[in-house]
Amino acid sequence: MPNDARPVLSIIVRRFEDEFKDDIMQSLEQLQKAAANEEGYLGDHNSLSKQGDCYELVNVFSFDSRKNLERWESSDLRKDCLANLDQHPQKVTKHPHVDEFSLFLSPRSRVSKIEIVVILIFWILVLGAALCYFADLLLPETFPAAVRSVLLISINVVLISYVFLPWTSKLLTRLKTRPAHKRPGT
Repeated sequence: MPNDARPVLSIIVRRFEDEFKDDIMQSLEQLQKAAANEEGYLGDHNSLSKQGDCYELVNVFSFDSRKNLERWESSDLRKDCLANLDQHPQKVTKHPHVDEFSLFLSPRSRVSKIEIVVILIFWILVLGAALCYFADLLLPETFPAAVRSVLLISINVVLISYVFLPWTSKLLTRLKTRPAHKRPGT
């Protein structure tokens, strides 16, 4: 990856009525299959939840650089897939990009973007495994799998966002700013 390239997320939030759920999810699947073949594509994730009388779908696409994301966003294939997706009535569609992971950290943080990505991956894996273990112990076997997944993902996101990412970034910043004579091995 070139020095100026950094991971970027494209977050799309859609709200729609129950009657359009299956059609929208099928169109979204086609869009994701098309994106998977694009240069720089890193992956995607969906989160679907019931919000009163409608559904809210949060879809996150990740690319290795803004250039590759912009290439995908201007492609005719994507435009065709979106035309198919947008033919279904939707209440709201929002589409922000996130490429400055420092937004998640305190202003004085000295943690690089790649370190943030490593920290996020670490906590996603560790907390995901721990939460699954506790869910197996605490939730009854008849607990719906879809509700369990949404619950575990929500708890994982909250814990990482408000506890573990800020704590880890502050700890890493302190370690990086310690005087050299106090660092282990110096």
